[in-house]
Formats: sequence, structure tokens, C-alpha cells
Amino acid sequence: LFGRFERIVVHSERGRDQLAELAEEERLRVIPHPVFPSDPPRSDDGRTLLSLGIIRAYKGIGDAIEAARAIDGARLLVAGDPLESVERYQEAAGDRAEWRLGYLSNGEVDRALGEATVALFPYRPEIDQSGALLRALGAGVPVVAYDVGGLAEPVRRFGAGRVVPAGDIAALTEAARELLDDSTALEEARSGAQRAKQELTWEASARAHLELYRELT
Repeated sequence: LFGRFERIVVHSERGRDQLAELAEEERLRVIPHPVFPSDPPRSDDGRTLLSLGIIRAYKGIGDAIEAARAIDGARLLVAGDPLESVERYQEAAGDRAEWRLGYLSNGEVDRALGEATVALFPYRPEIDQSGALLRALGAGVPVVAYDVGGLAEPVRRFGAGRVVPAGDIAALTEAARELLDDSTALEEARSGAQRAKQELTWEASARAHLELYRELT
């Protein structure tokens, strides 16, 4: 299949490395996925962790709950449509979590992003990028993510939060605690998210694709 195409676009360096096992490296090009920009009114209390997006097993919501429960004064806001039962998660979270379940309108997503201090992405290694993560960065919300697929790349590139080893709940907890407890670190991460918002635009992605097409003419 790959042999039929002159160029193959991926969204991350890690994605390119993985596809290099299946396609000639000169065919591969990395064009970062744009963020989804928004400017929700800020209303966070400084202690709110956000789990955003469709709820599936690979999202690692159990890890997010453990992290929230281990941080004094933290609460977890879970906003998304469940594709699996959430009863066990709700029982584990107790009164430390607020649940906004079901399909969320753009306005409801923006409200959740406006209330979030830090967004958590403790994903399992099943995907390369996350629309929810790009939505968080596009709203200027710092991120703590497991080093899975290409999730870490925009966070590291722009200093938009913290990246921790995949599956390491203790590291996830400590990174989230640092951002909640250290106002300087939090502001630096927020500035990084803003830089991602300014650079990872749809216009920049379009220009990169046009340059790629010109290589083929």
C-alpha cells in the first residue's frame, strides 16, 4: 500500500520512526497536527485536573483518578461521552471528581477547558495523537501526558506542561502536583500552551502541505 504513494504524511517524529519500518524514509514527511484554538473565559480554581474526551479504556482514566486522589485539594473534572461503563471509576473517585457525561457541545467543552488548571492524558499506547490534547493546548491549558505515541512532542516542543513515562502513576501525580502547587511552573506551562496555539495553526499546516505538493511537481 505505501509503495503506491510518493509521499506519506505523519503527525509526529515517533510516527515517522514507526512507519520507517514499512516505507522508505525519503517518502515520509512530518507535518504536526494543528491545535484546535479557542479562548474560553478562565474560571479555574487553581486545583482542577481535567480528563477530556470520549471515555474509552485506553484513555487511562483510572490513572487520572489515582493522581487526583493523591494530591491535596485537587479535584478531577471528567468531561466526555462514555463508551465503557464508568461506575467503577465513579466509585474509585468518590467525591473528588465531577462527571459531565454524554455528548458535549462546543460551548460545554469550552466551559470545561475554562475551569481546568491542568489537563491529564495518561493514555495507553494505542494512538499517535489526541484531538482532546490538541483542544486543551488550543485553549491555553497546560498538559501532563504519558510518553505515548506522538502525544509528548507538542508538550515538550513548546514547554506546555510535563511528559512522564507511560504507565507511571507516581510520576503523573508528581508532575500534576508540581504544576498545581508551583505558580511559576504553572505560568510557564501556560505560556508554552499559548506558544503551541500560536505556531500549530491550520494555516501553517496548509503551507507545509503545499510545500510538500510542490516537491512532486
